[in-house]
Amino acid sequence: MQNEYNFIDPDVLLRMNDLLLMARTVVDGFTTGLHRSAGFGSSIEFAQYRAYVQGDDPRFVDWDLYARTDRLHTKQYQEETNLRCTLLVDCSASMGYASGAVTKFDYARMLAACLAMMLYRQKDAVGLLGFERELKLFISPRYSSQQLRRIFVELNDLVPSGETDIPAALHYAGDVLPLRGVIILISDLFQPPEELLHFLKLLKARRHDVLIFQISDPAEQTFPFEQSMTFLDAENEKELYVVPHSVREEYLKNREQHFSGIQRECLATEIDLEEFCSAEPLDRALHYFLMRRNRTVYAAAGRRNRMAIGGR
Repeated sequence: MQNEYNFIDPDVLLRMNDLLLMARTVVDGFTTGLHRSAGFGSSIEFAQYRAYVQGDDPRFVDWDLYARTDRLHTKQYQEETNLRCTLLVDCSASMGYASGAVTKFDYARMLAACLAMMLYRQKDAVGLLGFERELKLFISPRYSSQQLRRIFVELNDLVPSGETDIPAALHYAGDVLPLRGVIILISDLFQPPEELLHFLKLLKARRHDVLIFQISDPAEQTFPFEQSMTFLDAENEKELYVVPHSVREEYLKNREQHFSGIQRECLATEIDLEEFCSAEPLDRALHYFLMRRNRTVYAAAGRRNRMAIGGR
C-alpha cells in the first residue's frame, strides 16, 4: 500500500523527539485522510430502547419493532460507546533490536502514543502497562487530558531492558482490569506459544477483547545477513556464531512455524493478531486498530439492544 502521508514514516517520526507532537501530527493527518463512510461510525451511537411516552419525537420510534411486538418503543442515543482500553507495551531487551534507524521498541512506543491519542479523541478511557520480566508501570484506564499527558510522559521514559515475560503481564492485566475491556498487546512475541496462548485465552474468558500488534524488524523477517558473525541474545547475553547461508532456511522455517502457530490459535479464540514491520509507515496499523475498535463498539451496542428487547 502506497504511503499517503510521508510524515507517518517511522524514521521521520523518530526525529521529532516529542511523542505528544508526533502523535498529534500522525493522528490529525490520518483522520483527515479517512474517507467518510458508515464503516467508521459517527459521533452518535444507538444505546437502547425504552417505552414510548406521549411527547416523544415520533422520528425515533422503531416501527419494525412495533410490527413485531405491537408496542411502541423509541430509540435512545448517546455519544459513541466508551471503551476501557489498556495498552500493554513489551519493554524487554529484544524490543531494542534494529537493523535500521528504528528499533522495534521505537516503533511500539510511537504506535502506543498514536493509539492513546486516537482513543482519547474517541472519548475512550485509556491505560498503559509496561513490562519485561517485571512490571515496569501500570496506569489504570481513565478518560482525561491529565491521564493522556501522564501516558506520554511514561512512554517517553520507558527503556527496553531485561528478559520478557508476556504471560505474567497478561496474568496481571486479567487480575486488575474490570471485565469487558479492550487489551492491546504490542510485542515481538518472543515467547513460548503454550504459556502465551494460555493467558490470552484466560483474558477472553473474562470477556476482554484482545488485539495483538506483533512488531518485527525487517531483518528478522528475511534474515538478509551474508557474512559469518556472532549473534548476541539481547535478553540473556548468550552468544552464537552463525554462518548465515547454512542456517537461513531453517531459521525462516522455524520463525514461520512459531508465529503461524500463535496466529492460528488466536484466530480460533477470536483474538485479533497482525504483524507490522518497524520500517513500514503507521497507516496500516492505525487502520487495523480503527476498524477493530468500531467492530467492538457495534458489537457492544448489539449486546445492549438484545438485552433491552429481551427484558421487555
